[in-house]
This record gives sequence, structure tokens and C-alpha cells, in this order.
Amino acid sequence: LMALAIEGSAFAQAPSFSITLTGQSMIRSDIREYAPAAVPVISSLLKGDVKFTNFESTIFEARKGQSPNEGRFLSAPEVLDALKTFGFNLLSLANNHSFDMKVPGIVNTLEQAKRLNLGHAGIGMGISEAVAPGYLRTDKGTVALIAMASGLVEAGGSATESRPGVNELRVE
Repeated sequence: LMALAIEGSAFAQAPSFSITLTGQSMIRSDIREYAPAAVPVISSLLKGDVKFTNFESTIFEARKGQSPNEGRFLSAPEVLDALKTFGFNLLSLANNHSFDMKVPGIVNTLEQAKRLNLGHAGIGMGISEAVAPGYLRTDKGTVALIAMASGLVEAGGSATESRPGVNELRVE
């Protein structure tokens, strides 16, 4: 689930502001390496001030001794670099694959999103960070993103006061 809000006065003349929304980005390896011809095509489709996608994965870090075999759907850090190269600047990190590598995957994904200065929401080092909006500041205004997963998150994957995890909406 996603909600966007644009900061500004309801009475002020708003500048033109455009948003490109995409669905899931389920990418396991760096597209720039294995399909370089796709880079300009993908980049040409992403226009506007805000370019959003749901990062449907979690990051594993080989330099930390982690393997892509440690979870169901894991991506190398370069995948987020590729998304930024394409033009994406706002990500939902909450989905059913966010906890595929447990706490280390949450930590890795947050580290990489922050390293790349990508606006993001939906996971955190605790529940307060996981439920907090992520902000993307542009020349034309600030966008707030609230993200949550609404099902199929592995048991124990919801963030708590004392454990990193996903902002999960449980419906019973």
C-alpha cells in the first residue's frame, strides 16, 4: 500500500509537479551489466520530479559473507545502484520479500538506500522507523511516502520496538 502527500499551501499557486509510479522492481542482479541495452530504454520511461517503485526484494552483502542462497528473493547492492541510475528516487521497501533474509536483510537494505540517498519507507530498525514516512525533497516540493506490506510477510518479520522489520498490516 502506498500514500503520497505533497507539502505546500492549499492556496498558493503550485508549480508543475509530476510523478511516475511503477509497480514491482523484482531484480536480482545489476541490469546495467547483463542487459546494458535496456538502460536507456528504462531511463527514457522515467520522467518527472518523483520516480517511484516498490523494491520487491532485500539486499544481501557478499562483503559481509552473505550469500544470495540465504533467502527467497535477494538482490545484490548494485541493484539499488541500477535503480538510481535509471532515475528512481523514491522506494517502498515494504513487501512480502522484505524479510526474506531476516534482520540482516533489513539492515543491508536500509544501509544501501541511505547510501544512495533514495527516499524510502516501509522497513526500519524498529517499529517507529518502519511506520514513519520517508521524504523526498525536490525543487518543487517535498513528497512523503508511507509504505506497508499487507500480507505474506514471514512470521516474525513485522518490526517491533526492539527488532528491525517490516511495517506490516495484518488483516484477520
